[in-house]
Amino acid sequence: MKVSVFGLGYVGCVMTACLASEGHEVVGVDVNPEKVETVAGGESPIEEPGVDEAIAEGVAAGRVDATTDATAAVLDSSISFLTVGTPLDDTGQLSTTNLYNVVDSMVEAVDRKGTHRVVVRSTVPPSTTRSLREYMASKTDEATDVEFAVNPEFLREGAAMDDFFDPPYVVVGAFEDDAAEDLVDLYRTLGLDSDVRTVAPEEAESLKMVNNAFHALKICFANEVGSLASAAGVDGRELMDLVQSDRKLNISEQYLDPGFAFGGSCLPKDSRAIATIAEDNGVSAPLLDSIPESNDAHIERVRDRVESLEGSTVGIVGIAFKSDTTDMRNSPGLRLAKQLDEEVLFYADGIDPSEAVGSNRDYLDKTIPDLTDRLVSDPDSFLDRADVVVFANDCARPELTTRLGDTPVCDPVGTVPEVADEVPEYHSVSW
Repeated sequence: MKVSVFGLGYVGCVMTACLASEGHEVVGVDVNPEKVETVAGGESPIEEPGVDEAIAEGVAAGRVDATTDATAAVLDSSISFLTVGTPLDDTGQLSTTNLYNVVDSMVEAVDRKGTHRVVVRSTVPPSTTRSLREYMASKTDEATDVEFAVNPEFLREGAAMDDFFDPPYVVVGAFEDDAAEDLVDLYRTLGLDSDVRTVAPEEAESLKMVNNAFHALKICFANEVGSLASAAGVDGRELMDLVQSDRKLNISEQYLDPGFAFGGSCLPKDSRAIATIAEDNGVSAPLLDSIPESNDAHIERVRDRVESLEGSTVGIVGIAFKSDTTDMRNSPGLRLAKQLDEEVLFYADGIDPSEAVGSNRDYLDKTIPDLTDRLVSDPDSFLDRADVVVFANDCARPELTTRLGDTPVCDPVGTVPEVADEVPEYHSVSW
């Protein structure tokens, strides 16, 4: 396949080298003539294991070329990958100016061809590619058909070619009216042992930044824990080795689905305690210190969503902090109720707050001492009185979901997604 790669920086050079090594014809495009001369001469302008050799072999075999002429490159290719830089501007936003400049440079060629595929591989904010598609349409003839797609990269410097050929997955962001089969076919020719995941363009655009933020989060977490451990006389490496050894909860899919806030006794207590220990030992740990604040902010987001719905009475389903327990300490549902201006009713089957003892009893007395008076156990009576229903934990309640009728639902946990098309309003808040 003939491919053009716009931007001969790190991502563009790696892609040029990898595609050419698999027999594809690639022309690199850049506004910097020095980069163009370097690639056209069989060398790489970046330092990355294997890239220089692959470009040299590609040029020698006639599969790699480079140019400053965008029109010629588009006319001689069926797919154009945009890998230009998107640096942070003065406001902290990713600048997409280079991408719009590339689109401008392609207009003449795509009009002459009548059709073309453009793939955004640069890191961009959500909806950028949709905007680029609309911009291209406004610049080209009405009969010109330019299809756009998103294809984020997951390359680590120093291992980029290995990562290109062995990615965790290949992600294709395709629009509703275009499955981007030509892009998928291109990846099939590479023989990758990875799934191809086709998602909405905005999801594909978000993924690169979310992945990198998660990696950065892990680094900061490990460094803060290590610093805290060292100050307390604990070997931080050994401690984190134990953390990593837990593949059931720690290094797993657990706790990585967007939902509601955490509650119970352990997470709220220990997340505050570790931040306090860090402070007492003179260790700056802004990440650890922010965990309770972030959890509180999520309850406030749900509160704001609930208060945006019409109705004077809110019915909260789930007074325990999660299903299969009677523990109501730091229950997100109860914490939400404390922040609502509306009248609040509670539904719980099988839990009697009057039987709570110990710290469970103490928490209820301090938080919602009249919980028993506001508790409704009959589903019909509960739904008759509630103008809005909030499912606050993950306990399924078929006796309620079959009776919701026209009652708006807020479902931050994702307990009852099956009712989304059955009720007039369904709000998930964060998913």
